[in-house]
Amino acid sequence: MIRDLLTIALTIAIGLLIYRYHHRIGAALKRFDARNVQRIAEQERQRRDPLAHFRETIKTAEEQVEDVSEIMVTDERLGTPATRYLFEGRQYASRIEAENVRAEKIRSIAHNYYIELPHALAERKAQPSVDGSTRPSPPPRASSPSPASATGSNVVPLRRPDETLH
Repeated sequence: MIRDLLTIALTIAIGLLIYRYHHRIGAALKRFDARNVQRIAEQERQRRDPLAHFRETIKTAEEQVEDVSEIMVTDERLGTPATRYLFEGRQYASRIEAENVRAEKIRSIAHNYYIELPHALAERKAQPSVDGSTRPSPPPRASSPSPASATGSNVVPLRRPDETLH
C-alpha cells in the first residue's frame, strides 16, 4: 500500500516536472531534429561532391593537431612583455608563421593517410577460404623472428607457431 502511494506520488512529480519544462524539452527536441535534418542534407551534398573525401580527411587530420596558442613572454633584448605563438612546444614570433607550420603538419598527416590507404585496403580484401566462402583476411600479425631464422636455418616452417591444424 505504501509502495502504491510512493509510485503515484513519483508519477505526479514527474508529470509536474514535464509540464513545467515542456517548452524547454520541446525546443531541445526541435533543435535535435534540425541538426539531424542538416546532417542528412550535408551527407547528400557530400555524396555528389567528388572532393568531399579530401575535405573530410583534412578535417579529421585537423582534429588531431593542436591549435596555435598565444602566450606572453618577456622579450630577451628589451625585457618588455612580448606576444609569442606556441605550437607543439615551439615559440613563433608571428601567428602566420605558427599557422603555416600547423597547416604543414595537417597536410603531412592527410598525405600519409593517402599513402597508407592502398596498403590498408589491400589488407581488407576478402580472400577465399578452404570451404569456398569468402572471409576478410585477418589483420597482419607482428612479425617476430622465428627460432629457425635466429639460428640461420633455411628451413621455412609450413605453418605459423601459433596456428593449430584443423
